Amino acid sequence: METISGGSPPPSPPPILPANVKPELVEVPRHPERPAIPKYYMISRRGVGTSGRHISLLTNHFKVSVNVPDAVFYQYSVSITSEDNRAVESKGIGRKLIDRLYQTYSSEFSGKRFAYDGEKSLYTVGPLPQNKSEFTVLLEESFSKHESGSPDGGESPSTAIKRSKRSYRSKTYKVEISYAAKIPLKSIALALKGIEIDNSTQDALRVLDIILRQHAANRGCLLVRQSFFHDDSRNFNDVGGGVTGVKGFHSSFRTTQGGLSLNMDVSTTMILTPGASN
Repeated sequence: METISGGSPPPSPPPILPANVKPELVEVPRHPERPAIPKYYMISRRGVGTSGRHISLLTNHFKVSVNVPDAVFYQYSVSITSEDNRAVESKGIGRKLIDRLYQTYSSEFSGKRFAYDGEKSLYTVGPLPQNKSEFTVLLEESFSKHESGSPDGGESPSTAIKRSKRSYRSKTYKVEISYAAKIPLKSIALALKGIEIDNSTQDALRVLDIILRQHAANRGCLLVRQSFFHDDSRNFNDVGGGVTGVKGFHSSFRTTQGGLSLNMDVSTTMILTPGASN
């Protein structure tokens, strides 16, 4: 047998596929100036490795178990308008309004908790009493009012000190919640068994991600997409120019061969340094 330099035999040829196994042919859109190129999918894996030895690896995945696999998430669309009937799309105000709405009208929701994405979707486990509801929410906002020092207080006009006084004003918002869809949690268990139903699995995983971010928001964390950042000076690093780097975590749920897992990774974002001026 011919050998490769070093005395090792050449690698074995790939195994011959059974005659009844054929790659799936998928047609792709044809470019007007190029011929159509067929695209093939990889053949499904028949099993896992059986030789070698087991080793332990330290990973950033954590196994997750679901205590209520038959639960059903109900998705509701959220519409927020201000006193002048303008749509409100600010995430910060949206979260404050939903929190205040729950504090004010919790008895009308049969004690169900919300998972809110900060924009236009709200999720509950099980349905709300009404498919469509409209609420009026009063939100108190604060703003700074600057005042100059008075010469009567012993200060000359040239050295008058500007003072900042915190004032408050109330605004009324209209929040409309309407039913949108059902998302069964069991779709995740089915996906782990190799059974995929439409996009239900990805929808259910997205709800779990939103629930995790909701807990982070309740703890006062800064949310940036799927990352969250604790308000802790130990996580702050001054990078100069009035900008501070903040260390945090990125999180997402994933379906794996070992079951449902939570992937945690480090993340960094930039914020303006409080009190800095250019």
